[in-house]
Amino acid sequence: MTQPSSPSHSSDRHYRFLVATAAFVIIAAGIKESAELLNSILLAMLLTVTVVPAFDALRRRGVPKGLAVVLTSLLLAGVLVVLLGALGLSGTRLIQVLPHYEERALSLRHEFERLLLARGIQPERVFSVELVDPNRLLGLAAGFLSGLGQVLSQALLLILIVAFFLAERRMRGQTFHPGGTAALVAGDVRRYLVITALTGLGFSLLVYLLMLVVGTDLPLVWAVLAFIMNFVPNVGIILSVIPPVILTLLELSWQRALVVLAGFLVLNFVVDNLVKPRFMQSGLDVPPLVGLLSLVIWAYLLGPIGAILAIPLTIAIRRMLQEEGLAVPGLGGAAS
Repeated sequence: MTQPSSPSHSSDRHYRFLVATAAFVIIAAGIKESAELLNSILLAMLLTVTVVPAFDALRRRGVPKGLAVVLTSLLLAGVLVVLLGALGLSGTRLIQVLPHYEERALSLRHEFERLLLARGIQPERVFSVELVDPNRLLGLAAGFLSGLGQVLSQALLLILIVAFFLAERRMRGQTFHPGGTAALVAGDVRRYLVITALTGLGFSLLVYLLMLVVGTDLPLVWAVLAFIMNFVPNVGIILSVIPPVILTLLELSWQRALVVLAGFLVLNFVVDNLVKPRFMQSGLDVPPLVGLLSLVIWAYLLGPIGAILAIPLTIAIRRMLQEEGLAVPGLGGAAS
């Protein structure tokens, strides 16, 4: 027969819970307050983890350490220039076309309101006028792209931080000791980023072709948005499909808007449920609920870039907890 817990033991457990909760709140407040600085550091760390294999390959071929750092940094700079160019072009074009569809958007909204009133329904009871304002929804997409662009605009700082990380890696012989926690964390995050980037690239190319076939304006903008949103867990597909569907509705017809919606959903189903699972190893999967909670928490703490970093940070934290024997049930993954 098990003995009931003593009052002192129960009180000690409650005390530890309160201390842990207080520590979490303090740390979260610190992260939110220093989000602008942390965004650059966390992005630099993720980029370092991604380019380390290229750096190590150069070193194995006998390339001097300094030259290897320079070549790896130049490779990273080229990728960032392409991303910045795509984001800048997409955001600028989206902002430029918004005024052209304002009249059509107002006409559709008034038509929908008249339809509801004809059936004795007050529009205010069904939806918020501001919430369904097409220009506002398209503006959110432009704002998100601009927010990411502002972070990536510090490309020089990111490249410098990555270069110092790489130089420090070799100065100490090996920053990520094989089999160590840091190496396991880096490996998990790198595999997730590479798989997500490759599947996202394929998805964005298919989206671009879909936009061309349907005739929706700004196909490159929606392809870039689809690629970026591929890194956002759970709601990324929703955020990437709403703007092009609205634009197709304003520009063409509701039938073609439905084609865009159906096309996005089918492509996303194929990529997420048929293609990605074939490459995503055990231990990299994140349960949907955990993914959604991580998205909410990290986006709140770090802003728009937190939505992109949510899953990599969650995978890193989960691996560290597993290596310390503190695996939390429900986080998914399997310790290797």
